[in-house]
Amino acid sequence: MRLYLLFCLAPLLTACGSKHDVSINQTYPTGARVKFVHAVVDGPAVNVFANDTKLNGTALTYGTVFPTEYSVIAPGAATLKVSTVASGTVAEATILSAPFTFESEKYYSVIATGAASGTVATPSTLVLTDDLNVPDPSKNYIRVLNLVINGPAIDLGIGTGDALLTNVARNTASDYIAVDPNAATAPYSFQVRTTGTRTLVAPALAFNTLNRGRKITLVVRGAVGRTGAPAPTVGSYTVR
Repeated sequence: MRLYLLFCLAPLLTACGSKHDVSINQTYPTGARVKFVHAVVDGPAVNVFANDTKLNGTALTYGTVFPTEYSVIAPGAATLKVSTVASGTVAEATILSAPFTFESEKYYSVIATGAASGTVATPSTLVLTDDLNVPDPSKNYIRVLNLVINGPAIDLGIGTGDALLTNVARNTASDYIAVDPNAATAPYSFQVRTTGTRTLVAPALAFNTLNRGRKITLVVRGAVGRTGAPAPTVGSYTVR
């Protein structure tokens, strides 16, 4: 299930993210579970708030997924706010503020995406409901989140094999597919390609885990035609 929160932003933005199995590793108080992904190309370091309660410690930079597990917030209506970090005589500035309703005992990924310059894509926020259900506990489950701000729809394959997920549009996440656990001696080479072709959108991601029952999000972010940090890249974070 995907829910869209279109926040009109000034030319800056952010969020955060994670790993590990929340339901197995941690016992949390009742509430909604939230993690953030900062995928705003050229965006500044920021702090994230829910109803004026700061959720992060260290400021969050581009590419950060926070926290490792999930932040727990009170269920119900919340105002999500993203602010730049005060420095010297420069005061903190709110660059995003928008309402959202979170349900108790549900898990969410809040993704800030777009371009800080606003020249390629208007920054916005995407909210995903994270389904922790694992149909087969002997498998792991992978989904792809396409955040390349000026890129095409994408396919996912392992090595040069046929696509396992196809036509994932920009600012959307695919369904999950099951994969077997694998050792570091035989990592998967996850290839993200322009839909219907063998052309890589970003360098392949080597991935392995002997854990079972995990749910992983592959995050494809950046801007086509850029180099360095803004170049298209593939990362990952653990939902379960």
